[in-house]
Amino acid sequence: MASRASRIAAVAREIFGTLPNRGVRTGLQFLKKPLIGPYINRFYLEPIEPAARVTMPSYTSELQQRRLDKLRVLRQRGKGPPKKGSGKRSK
Repeated sequence: MASRASRIAAVAREIFGTLPNRGVRTGLQFLKKPLIGPYINRFYLEPIEPAARVTMPSYTSELQQRRLDKLRVLRQRGKGPPKKGSGKRSK
């Protein structure tokens, strides 16, 4: 049978919303920490390229334009990728 002190402690925990202090690991320390998700979402902005391509189909980002220029230069030198179906193992 639970003693009167333990019953009072149990009722007090229910009323005040506290946890027992018996050396039990509850993870409350991590639950009390503020969430970092909103901060991360604010730091990494959403890219504008998908929305820009919807409104302007001819839109190309600087990175994509740089890739296309490099590919054009490589193809002029004969170092670009082979056309589809004409690779090394084709018959």
